[in-house]
Amino acid sequence: MHRAAAYCRFSSDNQREESIDAQLRAIREYCDKNDYTLVKVYADEAASATTDNRKDFLRMIEDSSTDRFDFIIVHKLDRFARNKYDSAIYKKKLKENNVRLISVLERLDDSPESVILESVLEGMAEYFSKNLAREVMKGLKENALKCKHTGGIPPTGYDVGPDKTYVINEIEADIVRKIFRIYLAGNGYALIAQDLNNSGQCTKRCRLFTKNSIRDILLNEKYSGVYVYNKRLSKKDNHKYKDDSEIIRIDGGMPEIISKEDFEKVQKRIQGNRRGPRMNSKRVYLLTGKIECGECGAAYVGAGCVGGRNGKRYPIYSCTNKKQHLCSNKNIRQDLLEDYVITELKNNVFTDEAIEGITNDLAFRIQERNKTHTKELKSLKSMKKDIETKLDLAFEMVFEGTMSKDAYAKKAKEWESTLRDLNTEIIDMEDKNFDWIDEDKIKKFLLGSRDLLEQDDPVLKRKVIDLFVSKIVIYPDHVDVDYKIDPTDSDKVGGDKPLLTISLSITKDNLYKK
Repeated sequence: MHRAAAYCRFSSDNQREESIDAQLRAIREYCDKNDYTLVKVYADEAASATTDNRKDFLRMIEDSSTDRFDFIIVHKLDRFARNKYDSAIYKKKLKENNVRLISVLERLDDSPESVILESVLEGMAEYFSKNLAREVMKGLKENALKCKHTGGIPPTGYDVGPDKTYVINEIEADIVRKIFRIYLAGNGYALIAQDLNNSGQCTKRCRLFTKNSIRDILLNEKYSGVYVYNKRLSKKDNHKYKDDSEIIRIDGGMPEIISKEDFEKVQKRIQGNRRGPRMNSKRVYLLTGKIECGECGAAYVGAGCVGGRNGKRYPIYSCTNKKQHLCSNKNIRQDLLEDYVITELKNNVFTDEAIEGITNDLAFRIQERNKTHTKELKSLKSMKKDIETKLDLAFEMVFEGTMSKDAYAKKAKEWESTLRDLNTEIIDMEDKNFDWIDEDKIKKFLLGSRDLLEQDDPVLKRKVIDLFVSKIVIYPDHVDVDYKIDPTDSDKVGGDKPLLTISLSITKDNLYKK
């Protein structure tokens, strides 16, 4: 007597429970015609064969070791597995348990031709599975080109209509308009979130507003009527975007909640708030973010203009505690302070002699860093190779039957996680490789930076100041300027002293005069 078990499966909304009945009917007919006795039926509903997380399937594989049946019969091989790796693993397990797999529609025996045919059929099944995923993505793109919803929760302010296009949710849209209105009035993310939360309003997911959720709303082009699809590089990081060539943008594809003019104003303000020189329509403050008060420790910032003795108005830097009468330190003229810092940069950091010393020092330090870098990179690559070898050996052990698939899966998950971390470290380290830097490039960079200080462009000057000035401390009677590079230490090549500060004092007479 040929004892057989049947395995049936349907996996999608397009298949119904009746499809399992149809598979089982075909298997029963096969058994009747070929003198098999059906002793057990296993069935998984709405389970994909691309994964082995199928309850009855796993029970069937386990039962194959109990001598309950000699054959497993499926309607088609793709009901068993659509992944060649899983198919090979489980067939090997069945073979070890003296159980053979039979397909009703694909008549295969133990001949070499059948082995080739079975491999082709499994390859086609795997292709079909992957092609189906590609077709799904193609369908999503087609929906995007028609400005339709492609899944997930729509943005706050929108609902999805019966035809899958976006419609305005007026209650939520009022929240969005309020966020843009308050931001354009000069308020920040935290204050807006607090105001909305205090008034009992919440996000689309019924959560409290945060600074991040406010920022995401203010950056969302959809509110200005632009349909956007395939923008984010990763679901885990909402702030990393793909190249514009990969993004679908359709102007007018969304119902407009915010006017394009207001949306552009918001984007300009967000850009302006990013770290950098303080700018307005008339003036750039070159030293913003670099100056601190020697009396109270607060920041000095650009603070408009004050009148001089000659009646002329001068732009100034002022301590931020001065307005609240918490500090009595003096205002300082912008032109005098900025000119002095630039002049001292030229006279101390960018002389020919200083550039020569700094070049030698940096070249030596980079050479020493590269030695350490090469050693660390070699160690990381060695660790990566060891783990890849372990994965290969474990895979062989599964085929040899000395390791269970469950044990392999657990180990493989752990090793693959470590491999991902190692690959990230290796890529980061290779990106930060300084092997390409030599003395000529360092000198060219320093000379180029010196030339930028001669340009009229304040943004270029600011870049040089950012690179070479550590901080500027304002005292009642003098100013200390600390530089990031110390040209006076250039003879101590390879010493322990870091490339940090020299302090230069500016007297009351040459700086505070009007």
